[in-house]
Amino acid sequence: MIVSTNKGGLSNRIKSLISCIRINPNNFKVKWDIINSYDKHTHILNCPFNKLFSNDIEVKNIYKNTIIYNSHCLSISDNDDLPINFNNFNSKCSVRFYKSDKFNRNIDFMYNKIPENIKKEYIECFKVLKPIAYLQQKIDEYSKKFNKKTISVHIRSWNRNGEKGRRDYLFNIQKFEKEMKKYDKSYTFYVATDSQNVQNYFLKESKLKDRIFIYPRKTNLDTSRDFTEGVQEDLIELYLLSKNKIIIGSHFSTFTETAWWLAECPENIIIL
Repeated sequence: MIVSTNKGGLSNRIKSLISCIRINPNNFKVKWDIINSYDKHTHILNCPFNKLFSNDIEVKNIYKNTIIYNSHCLSISDNDDLPINFNNFNSKCSVRFYKSDKFNRNIDFMYNKIPENIKKEYIECFKVLKPIAYLQQKIDEYSKKFNKKTISVHIRSWNRNGEKGRRDYLFNIQKFEKEMKKYDKSYTFYVATDSQNVQNYFLKESKLKDRIFIYPRKTNLDTSRDFTEGVQEDLIELYLLSKNKIIIGSHFSTFTETAWWLAECPENIIIL
């Protein structure tokens, strides 16, 4: 048995679990710890696994002879035949990207440079994870608004508790708007973000406002990880991002990265 024990954010946990599915597709589990206090952690994730996914794979304890996978990186092996120093990702901020492979062969954030055989294998692994019926219904219903000319846009502002000052200078809303304006008026945009200010800008101020879709959340966007319903709506938005074959995403964001995998790795991925 292999068990994912990652305690990061939603997408990091998903990536860790997907790695376990790849390593041992016949016997994988997850230990999904709830983190609900900023006193001991720089981030929280206050939502049980079974409130997000229907897979019956959760364990509460780790037993002897269990393989533990804790990394936020997608697993690779020598059989993948990746060259040394394959991964050339630069975080462009004070927070380093810690790679799990001593030969620097990790595929994280490498997008279209990832070999096709590895992409195909991981695409199938991502399909194994199933949102609970209530959330899947929300995803299916809202995604009916999209068509072949809808573009998914994920804008990470790094504005939440424990994040500001570490990566927030990666955020530049003008870069996203400039990129979006390259598409003619026949295109629409589904925008997902971690910032209420970003939502308000695109709905009320941007010249693109009549071409914008934003999921009508019932929870507070800026503190969504603090409670179950907020994390559930984060998951809805993650899967909605995956419903379109053009993605404009955020640098150093595993939320963008995970949406790309769930979308089955579209070639048209622009990272800003």
